[in-house]
Amino acid sequence: MGICCSKAKAKAAAGGELLDDDEQAFPWMHDDVFHHHLWTSAAASIHTKQGWKGANQDAMTVCQDFAGHKGHIFCGVFDGHGPLGREVARHVRDTLPVKLSSALKAKTEEDPSTDTLKLKAEEDLSTDSLMKLRAEEDPSSNTDLDSSDKSYSTSFSDDTSDEKHLLSTWKNMLVKTFEQVDEELRQHSGIDCICSGTTAVTAVRQGDHLFIANLGDSRAVLCTRDSKDRLIPVQLTTDMKPDLPSELARILNCKGRVFAMDDEPDVPRMWLPDQDAPGLAMARAFGDLCLKNHGLICTPEVYYRKLSEKDEFLVLATDGIWDVLSNKEVVKLVCSAKDPSKAARQLIDRAVRAWRRKYPTSMVDDCAAVCLFLNRPPAHDQQAVPLSFTGSFRKVLSGEAPEVWRALEGVARANSVMRLPRMLSWRRRSNSLSLDQDQDDRD
Repeated sequence: MGICCSKAKAKAAAGGELLDDDEQAFPWMHDDVFHHHLWTSAAASIHTKQGWKGANQDAMTVCQDFAGHKGHIFCGVFDGHGPLGREVARHVRDTLPVKLSSALKAKTEEDPSTDTLKLKAEEDLSTDSLMKLRAEEDPSSNTDLDSSDKSYSTSFSDDTSDEKHLLSTWKNMLVKTFEQVDEELRQHSGIDCICSGTTAVTAVRQGDHLFIANLGDSRAVLCTRDSKDRLIPVQLTTDMKPDLPSELARILNCKGRVFAMDDEPDVPRMWLPDQDAPGLAMARAFGDLCLKNHGLICTPEVYYRKLSEKDEFLVLATDGIWDVLSNKEVVKLVCSAKDPSKAARQLIDRAVRAWRRKYPTSMVDDCAAVCLFLNRPPAHDQQAVPLSFTGSFRKVLSGEAPEVWRALEGVARANSVMRLPRMLSWRRRSNSLSLDQDQDDRD
């Protein structure tokens, strides 16, 4: 479905040792041509950086002309965790937009209004409205909301029947797609998802309509202007932590447990009924099959916003950024970028410095971000003049492949999953013994 900027093995010129993950066969990481073309074609900036806890499991994607419609964009970030979190994040990154595109095309054949998303002229939908497509709403769950954020929230019950139908259609389509991807992971023979998974926060923009689907604790934040033309952040998603009242009630009802460890009392975690494992720091995720019968779900929360000329850009990012930077700080950093094509890189560089300053004894977390600028129309006919680039990038510039920009770098982050359940630990020991026995037989 396009090019994929993913990790490849590369050796240093001297000594034959592997280069740092951030430098291994990632020409797009520091390739100005790549970032300039992504900016001119999709008005987007992407970047990711490995933390200090092992290989980076953060993934992201930007799909231009989504579902075959010019100007429509899909983007998302995915934060893997667990022994095979990198593989889970990669799989979801690759399959989710494909399945959603197929579902959208099929739905368009049934109901053309789903494709065009053109609300009737007589429908009065405020350009500042933010509709949360969820039956129960928990305002306290937005951990970084100020008064300006809350003022942009509105009740779903105020919509017209036509609007409800349109938004309900999108919610059903997104929820069904997420569940299909999770079921595919369950049946995937090459990825053991017993104690591995990933978050996901995705956005679909079709003209002035923006749909957000969130699973886990990654976040979507919009930069807009208030009545005095000041730039303010609007948090569009809720961080799905296990101690949120609605999440906690579901987990406890399914015999799961939620508590924080003594050495990190501010980090609630989700545990099995009879084991102090795995200690997952979120209430919704792809994968993590050991917890799926105990309250963990893969159902995303879906949000809608009617965009206006006041809305400047959207930031999708993993918790490595939100753990150290506030919504206001993120908006300010992106706005201050002299070159918007490098805004995501500047944001992540500042987050890394914030980690070192705020938590000097802790390891820096992985970071990934997508900045989608909303008021700059993509220049579809504009071609960047390449200076040097990889073969896959050359194919995209020459029009041989759809324009899909993805990124994934290089073990599960220690603060997402604490420990493996006994059944999984036993399996790993058994596999290790089998390998030792096979080696003895060969000797």
